[in-house]
Amino acid sequence: MGTPGQLIVKRYRLVRALGQGSTGIVWEGHDTLLDRPIAIREVLLPAGLRESRRLALTQRVTREARHAERLRHPNVAAVYDVAEDEGTPWIIMELVRSRSLDGIVASDGPLSPERAAAITRQILTALVAAHAAGVRHGDVRPANILVGHDGRVLLADFGVSVLAHDAAFTGRTAERSPAHGEAPSATRGVSAFLAPERTSGEGARDASDLWSLGASLYLAVTGRPPAAVWPSAKPGQAMGGPDLSAVPAALKPLLTGLLARDPKRRLAPDVADRMLAEFEPPAPLPVLKPRRSRSRLIAAGAASVLLAGAIGGWALMRPEPAVTETLSAYSSTPTPSAPASAAPSPSPTAVAAPRLKLAWYEAPTGWRAAVPRKWRLEETEYSLWWLDPDGRAQLNVEVTNQSGTDPLAALHEAEAFLYPNVKNYAKVRLRSVTSKHGTAADWEFTWQQGKTSTETHLVKGVDYHQYRRVISTGTTTSVLTWTTMADDWERLRPTLIRVFRLYEPPKDPA
Repeated sequence: MGTPGQLIVKRYRLVRALGQGSTGIVWEGHDTLLDRPIAIREVLLPAGLRESRRLALTQRVTREARHAERLRHPNVAAVYDVAEDEGTPWIIMELVRSRSLDGIVASDGPLSPERAAAITRQILTALVAAHAAGVRHGDVRPANILVGHDGRVLLADFGVSVLAHDAAFTGRTAERSPAHGEAPSATRGVSAFLAPERTSGEGARDASDLWSLGASLYLAVTGRPPAAVWPSAKPGQAMGGPDLSAVPAALKPLLTGLLARDPKRRLAPDVADRMLAEFEPPAPLPVLKPRRSRSRLIAAGAASVLLAGAIGGWALMRPEPAVTETLSAYSSTPTPSAPASAAPSPSPTAVAAPRLKLAWYEAPTGWRAAVPRKWRLEETEYSLWWLDPDGRAQLNVEVTNQSGTDPLAALHEAEAFLYPNVKNYAKVRLRSVTSKHGTAADWEFTWQQGKTSTETHLVKGVDYHQYRRVISTGTTTSVLTWTTMADDWERLRPTLIRVFRLYEPPKDPA
């Protein structure tokens, strides 16, 4: 068993234990090579196993974790690496500052249908991506559905769940705390969320994950697992469909389809997605009548809407802290301050790096931004661009004398325009945020560029990650957009956070 301070394979240091379950201990750790926080699962193989059995289990863990490493999705808690040290398998994962779904329900009570559906839909997109990559989860349950403090929703424990149902581990200590640290919950039972075909001994299939997702949704809105398998059912005793009398009426058709006993009769993922989408609130109507400045600034046409924003990280979703630095108007670099808490990356292969050096840009119209010093400035009729010399990232700032903009409505408009015009669009977040400068909203997403554009400096076939922030003051509207190639997202994230925090729009007239 590991101890705090222990160094695994001369790279991963154990910091503190976060929780223990049937398959081992989850630690908060530190990657000494990339200098980033991580989660580390120590797989504790049962004592007394024959050497051949131990070897087989170790190989199985390694194989499944390697498969999970291939997954790159905004709603998947990433598996970074798998290592063996002194005969113990260690799985290196994304550290998610979060609460598990069952922990939320246990402390706050059942969720509204709208919130539960929103969480479920994001997990569904993760499962669809995993199944397309040939990876099944096998242990979808509320304890493995994480809601990050930044609002992200992630499915955890890919590569580990295969052990949850292995005979060597069943009957051992039940999960006492979730993967990333939280108060224990009475709803962590694995069997309560197993599809009927799994409890009767049949093999897993993609539809089994969908049943488990439906069971998790059931718990989210009722506070307990489906009665069909909880608490009386035992393995091999698959019962009839669950009692839906406690389920909100609007969700009954969806849960009836997801929890069908026969896998062939369960809802297809695309059908389930459409049904879940019905719970999303409609985009609010624009506050202002469309006019040239607004359409240029926000929707921006087929080309510049693709610059709809990326800087990322969970820290930007919090209320902005006051910027305490005192900076001279033409300082070459902003005074450094304590860095934001590190956030896990959806791109585990990226290499962490210090923030780029910044320099103030003071606009004649009264706004100012801290921008990367070595990036090239390019001015257009309506906006300013700062371009990475290697062409892998860019910052765009547009500021107009436009009052009354509803930032969230504007971004919904832009998304509606963008979605049918790009490949592989995946929304990470789109919501209002708190800003000391006025009303604001953020939109983060990924996509693949369809064609090369000299206007937007984007290249055909490249995967991009973007974050856009719209800030509306009493008299002006600012749009900050950061775009990076997907592989550079984590490397540049500290700089992105800093740039967005330091931006100052024009001051409203007294």
